[in-house]
Amino acid sequence: MFDSSSRALLKSAPDLPEFDPDTIDTLLTEAHVEIATARLAIQRGADSDRSTLTKVRRLASTFEAYVVLDIQPEKKRAAAFVAGVAHQVISMARNAENSKRTLLSAEAIDSTISATLLFLIADRSADAAEAASRLTVVNATSSMRSALILSIKDLAMGRLDSLLTREYPADAMYSEVNVGRDSREFAADLLFHECATAIKGLAAEAHGADYEFDVRNALDKVLDLSRATTESLPGLSGMVNYQYAGPHHLASLLLAMIEGVRSSMLARLATPEGANVGEWDKWTISQSKLRPFLWVNHQKAIQSGYLNRGNSMVMTSPTGSGKTTLSMLKIAAVRCSGRSVVYLAPTHALVDQVENDFAHHLADIEAVSVEDKALEELGDALPPFAVMTPERLLALLGFAPELFGNVGLLVFDEFHLIGMDIDPRSVKVGSRSVDAMLSLLGFTRLCPTADLLLMSAMVKNANEIASWLSHVLGRGVHVFDDPWKPTRQLRTCVVYDEKSLDAAVEVAAQGETKKERSRVSSEPLGLFSLVAGWHPTQTETFAIRRLSDANPFLNINDKGYLTANRNELAATLAADFAHLGKRVVVFCSDVRVCSSVADSVNKLLPPPSAVLDENQRLIRETIIEDVGDVSAIFEVDSRRAGVHHSDLLPLERRLVEAAFRSKRGKQELGLDVLAATSTIAQGLNLPCDVVILAGTDRSAADDPTGNPRTDLRPHEILNALGRAGRAAYAATGLSVVIPAKPIIIELDEAITSNNEDLYTTFAQQDACEIIYDPIDYLLDRIEVSSANDLRVQALIRRLNAVTSEGSSGLDGIVRRSLGYFQRSSRDASSAETWLEGRRVVLKAAEQELDDPEADDWQKELAIRNGVNPRIISSFADALIKLPAELRSTSDWVGWALDIISKNPTDLNGFLRESALESVFARAHRPGNDAAIKVLSALKKLVEMWCSGLNVVNIETWLLAFIRENEGEVSRQATKSKTAHHARRFIVRLTPDIGFLCGVIGQVAAHVFAEIENSPLEFIELLPQMIRAGDYNRHQFVLRQNLAGSSRVAIHEAYLRLHASFDLSPNSSIDAVRSEVRDALFLDLLRGFDS
Repeated sequence: MFDSSSRALLKSAPDLPEFDPDTIDTLLTEAHVEIATARLAIQRGADSDRSTLTKVRRLASTFEAYVVLDIQPEKKRAAAFVAGVAHQVISMARNAENSKRTLLSAEAIDSTISATLLFLIADRSADAAEAASRLTVVNATSSMRSALILSIKDLAMGRLDSLLTREYPADAMYSEVNVGRDSREFAADLLFHECATAIKGLAAEAHGADYEFDVRNALDKVLDLSRATTESLPGLSGMVNYQYAGPHHLASLLLAMIEGVRSSMLARLATPEGANVGEWDKWTISQSKLRPFLWVNHQKAIQSGYLNRGNSMVMTSPTGSGKTTLSMLKIAAVRCSGRSVVYLAPTHALVDQVENDFAHHLADIEAVSVEDKALEELGDALPPFAVMTPERLLALLGFAPELFGNVGLLVFDEFHLIGMDIDPRSVKVGSRSVDAMLSLLGFTRLCPTADLLLMSAMVKNANEIASWLSHVLGRGVHVFDDPWKPTRQLRTCVVYDEKSLDAAVEVAAQGETKKERSRVSSEPLGLFSLVAGWHPTQTETFAIRRLSDANPFLNINDKGYLTANRNELAATLAADFAHLGKRVVVFCSDVRVCSSVADSVNKLLPPPSAVLDENQRLIRETIIEDVGDVSAIFEVDSRRAGVHHSDLLPLERRLVEAAFRSKRGKQELGLDVLAATSTIAQGLNLPCDVVILAGTDRSAADDPTGNPRTDLRPHEILNALGRAGRAAYAATGLSVVIPAKPIIIELDEAITSNNEDLYTTFAQQDACEIIYDPIDYLLDRIEVSSANDLRVQALIRRLNAVTSEGSSGLDGIVRRSLGYFQRSSRDASSAETWLEGRRVVLKAAEQELDDPEADDWQKELAIRNGVNPRIISSFADALIKLPAELRSTSDWVGWALDIISKNPTDLNGFLRESALESVFARAHRPGNDAAIKVLSALKKLVEMWCSGLNVVNIETWLLAFIRENEGEVSRQATKSKTAHHARRFIVRLTPDIGFLCGVIGQVAAHVFAEIENSPLEFIELLPQMIRAGDYNRHQFVLRQNLAGSSRVAIHEAYLRLHASFDLSPNSSIDAVRSEVRDALFLDLLRGFDS
């Protein structure tokens, strides 16, 4: 459960009788197992085993005393961490049974306060924030104590503004002493007032304020005044004892906390080399309002010097370890040096998420997506902080290198994208990995002095990647692979008892029907490992507990084998945990299963009491208007479970994430379960207590039957499991793996299973993916793949091309590639021989391509975009003889598709085969005739999409087309209640068509370079307009003015206003904006008149 860094800290705790430091992590893990399963026992009314929790209570008290009494100060952090986690466990167990207000009295302080401060002493600010979230001031005994509890909570949660503006009025304390309170309680309040003032002093320091206050002196005064004393009074026999244990204990913890809190303050961070001191100080003070404290691994990374100009880093810390914060610090350092930043996100959807996340968490530096921006909008340089995909970076490096003149940093999030990801059933390499690798190589060539920050939790060979990049850059590249993370995952794998299953099989065999005989009642058990890794022969290292009261059925297939009913079980477990107030993400094998699991959970749980807020309701109304039927949207209103997968429209994705994130009261029921596809696991950044992996395989293709299937790779499983828990929300998450095939064990004997799922589930680290160079792989496959693989053909052209400096692509790319570096590291002579051999093969392969004659600029554009020069030449010729009627987005796309129809196979250079198959299903078949029909259908779909038709109407037409062209089949394509064919056209194909339009824009920029009155401005906006469904540039501008409106509503507004518009494609965008502005003003006046 604990990462290796945290285990090391636990094991460095003081050695005490009954508490061996080497086994403390096992004891605490066992306690978490008891809590995770005891909740279900409590719900059943059964008694849970309290012996483990009794040990944990003693652990908490003993090690807290060590901290307070300053025994073995060199082990203070370790003792504080042990005590903090122990208190946290006790608090979790207590909350499973009941809840109470936070105690703060003259005699004692609440264990939750202790846990909060102990975590701060241990430099575990994320744990402290999560513990502080449990502090409550309901029915507090005085206003001073309420204020103090809230101040502790604000400090731990980083809410400095709230803390610094809180008053501690002495008048209130003096008035309260006369309302039935004795002088002892009033004296305690005065001591607590000093503690609160000390906390405010620390907060002022963290805020970077010029605030003179001796924090230690104030707390020392509390200690002095609260110590136990005795006194004899006249007229009384014996001695009178005075003591204020509560204030004394609190002040002792606060004193022990000061050093750690100060060391974690962002405002105290030294200015990185190369950054402007004034700008850096200004930013850190501003950022401190959002996040004033750094985690322990942040501090460790900063000590490496990675913030200094000229320093690059490969970062492979675990999922949820704060890599985003480390990237923010580097981004701020570069911006404070006056240079700009490029941030790469893995997908188009995640570009939007990154832009939104940084808007909320990064002060004074605005992240701007350039994914869909035209060159005209970008001007002469990229925005100071530009966010894009690797594909977009590769494109901009090719046709607008001048934009990168001031770039000082490239941040590559999820950089494992550069690695080869081969489908085991295919001989092709995914185009994404090739583009990602080329974009990285292209950037380092164009911006050799820029720093690099590569981040991924999955990469195993980080040191090799860093060595390679050091070779490419000509300077050192650091590696940061600290295993620490602020949350802990308690992981369990579902298993079944062999004897119980045998008995259940016998019972099922007596069934009267085939269905009854094929369904076997089961008791799902959770197998927990109490130590790092999986050690099947060491029975003391694992625990087995019942996971659910339910008895879901396992199925017997036609071959007589038991199959995992993973989806039903996942829904059952998700409902169980949601019923206990937990938020759950269920990772499913495909889109279809997501809906099935969500529907099952909704049937198992009572309806929600929480409602959508106003903004969420407006988004939902917009979605309904765009889709056309409320029954066809992926609903979140009045649901306890929703879905999150690739078929969601962008607004649906935003809505379901917002509903799942919504803060609710403890008794409020809302959207607590999310059924998601595992392929988007790395993109989720949501509050989550429990992750359930419903199967360790997934659909290998978009197929209604869910087949064929492929096993999830270890890093995919671990990445999904790592989503459980979130810093400052849930310090300990629970991850449940339901294997694709049932794991059956004998409870009475040692578990000797060598099942790979067990080894993966309990793996000690997330980083298990080795990066292999896709370019190297493609080079070795040129002889067998060039005839049919467009990606290989594009690489052949790129590597054979000669630059203006006279060097070949082979020398400029391959000599700097990871693959060549690896070969050269093993044997430099052999690597050179291999390279020269590939040079000969490339020349021969180029001849076999038989590309037509083309101008140099056309060849350059073809290489840059990975397409055949023939299509570039065709576009260039057609642009010279443009028809006059091209006035709308669909006109231009139709014109482009007509050109492609002359050589239909060229379509695959722009539109992904997988995307076409997902939209057209069996109507997408090999052969030119089928391709021409698909091209015709694409023209119609673009016309409907850009003419304001709703998604349901588009689906109706598209389903009819598929049925008409899918050939002779036993069963026609079925109607989708969520219009999934139309959705996939919108989500998957419009970006590809946007790429096609972008290529046309590059050709047009050359053709119309010397022509003033041309449609170039219109063409450059085509990629954005096709993605958004804009009819033309006037609707494009209307969309910008009517933010929040649906595509359908915007088109209706366009139809209402378009009579006064000049629809010429040659008019300037400024003229278009002016016409739209005037039309909107007149429309507003007409509204007043009516």
